Amino acid sequence: MKIKGDSYLPLAALKGALLTNENGAEFRIQEFTVQLDDVTNVLVSLARYDKEDGELIVEASIPLSSIESWTIQLQGETAQPAPS
Repeated sequence: MKIKGDSYLPLAALKGALLTNENGAEFRIQEFTVQLDDVTNVLVSLARYDKEDGELIVEASIPLSSIESWTIQLQGETAQPAPS
């Protein structure tokens, strides 16, 4: 599948997506926010799983523009198991 450059997606569809940075560290997108004094600066809240106790730890909110070189795997947040 090829994605056209002019495709759009609501930010809410990215919630829960798995991000991997250049060093191989993995994070989940928790939410998006904007500061009202600069609505062009979209911040993304990231969390990671603690490998020792399996808990989700909120790491930081960073500018969305700073992660453009990271990879993303979209997750079906609304996916439901098939009825049995």
